[in-house]
Amino acid sequence: MYNKNKLLLGILALLLAFGSAAGGEAAAAKADKPAAQTQANLPIVIEADKLYFSDLTGDLYAQGNVQVTQGEDKLLAALVQGNTKQGEVWVDGQATFLQPGTELIGRKSRYNYQQHTGSILKASGIIGKDRVKAENINILPDRYILNDSTVTRCPAVVPDYHISARKIEIWPGEKMIVYDAKFWIKDKVIFSLPKYQKSLVNKETTTEFPRVGYSSENGFSIAQYLETPVLGEVAAFADLAYYSKRGFEPTYGLVTRQSGYTLQMTYGSEDNADHEWVDKEPDFALKFKPYRLGNTSLTANFSASAGKWSEGAVTGTRRSYNFYLANDPIKLSDTLVLTLGGGYEKVFYGYNDTTNNIWRYDLKLTAKPNNRLEAWTGYSYNNQSSISPYQYDRIDTPRELYGGFMYRIDRMNGFGLKLSYDVDVDRVKDLDYTWRRNLHCWEADITYRAKRDQFNIKVSAVQW
Repeated sequence: MYNKNKLLLGILALLLAFGSAAGGEAAAAKADKPAAQTQANLPIVIEADKLYFSDLTGDLYAQGNVQVTQGEDKLLAALVQGNTKQGEVWVDGQATFLQPGTELIGRKSRYNYQQHTGSILKASGIIGKDRVKAENINILPDRYILNDSTVTRCPAVVPDYHISARKIEIWPGEKMIVYDAKFWIKDKVIFSLPKYQKSLVNKETTTEFPRVGYSSENGFSIAQYLETPVLGEVAAFADLAYYSKRGFEPTYGLVTRQSGYTLQMTYGSEDNADHEWVDKEPDFALKFKPYRLGNTSLTANFSASAGKWSEGAVTGTRRSYNFYLANDPIKLSDTLVLTLGGGYEKVFYGYNDTTNNIWRYDLKLTAKPNNRLEAWTGYSYNNQSSISPYQYDRIDTPRELYGGFMYRIDRMNGFGLKLSYDVDVDRVKDLDYTWRRNLHCWEADITYRAKRDQFNIKVSAVQW
């Protein structure tokens, strides 16, 4: 059958043909199956300037502005062939493959819409935040496998930094495992690892390239985060940090990230935003995946930890249970967004057998009037029943008003200000001035903390 007006009749026939092939799977599909795996049960729509289709053999031929769509998956090409009985299409020339958060361009593409698997040769594109190139990419229901490949988050034609590898496995939004990895800055290999793992979970991502900095308290610093799988879903990690005023202060341990939670054991020294240090000997932390409360705008967050902490002469066990309820951002206008949240934390200190009950809530208003300026103001409240024996753990400002802005002066430079006001003692606690310098795919923040007469400098790869 043939129709040069995108073949509505042909499309309907293809829907029936593909649909019948996947119908048996639909009946057997489990309710808790991931969306990527149940995608094969959705109908397929093929649009083209010319379309040929055989009811007898299932063979199809589509030419001119071809678009194959199944749910959120799309395949774009000038010429597509396939077979509806096999549920498969293929492209000998160039094709673009689209999935949520993914855009890949390559040649010799094949894709099976029943099994949700495929392959692309000489491929390049974007998976999540990562820019990839590979001799070939295998597409599986839950991940991508890249062979003889490179990955970077630097958008430059010749990236400032990248990883090359024999094989890379990417679970979008979860993790990436790299085999025979080489880490490059420009055209120089700075180190290599037989196996490297990186979390792709938002707010947990740590750059795999060195971080350089300076603070008045710790001096100059250089740090490198490394992670590698060791047993099943368990990975070993190390954040190797050296400070000119403190020496070598590494943290290391084990972590497993499951679909509903993350469990981590940490051993070593850590500092907070005020550069107060504590030794964890070790500490175990359990963090559950944020849970949406029905059809409401509220998301529940729960975490717990237990371990041994040491800070100077203060040594003892510490256990905590933390619950926080966050509301979805409220859009007040095209430029104003309000965020709200509140929660409770209970902490047990073995050092002096005390308990701390902490109630907290937060309010923040953010304004983005244009693409150069972002400004914010907010209020944080922390009502604690006792004082922590660890300086690292203390709440310095129980009732805090804060505000600030970051203004992009030009493509390379930005200037920002942050203010913290202690309501209880009626004084400005901190006033920080920051100059942000774009170094292509690296970024430098130079901050002067005026109330403390301190400087902080941070240089790291931009996470985009």
